[in-house]
Amino acid sequence: MDELLINNRICPKPQQWNKLWEIIQSKTDEKISAPLILAAWWETTDEEKLGRFKYHLDTAEKLSLLNELQIFLQTLNETDWHHKGE
Repeated sequence: MDELLINNRICPKPQQWNKLWEIIQSKTDEKISAPLILAAWWETTDEEKLGRFKYHLDTAEKLSLLNELQIFLQTLNETDWHHKGE
């Protein structure tokens, strides 16, 4: 999934990140930490956002969802991504 983090990408922007999280959460009974959106978006660093996004990808891998998420993420435009320093 490192190929997704090109062009200084950190994570999808809130609306898209929430969709990704909903895909993951719908496939498990476990409580998966929510994306850092809404108020958390403004209160967290790029590093914290990246860490949570990678946690979501790791969780998806454990649930055998990487292919599904990769297809979803590859449909995003570059403007759907949050980039370092934005």
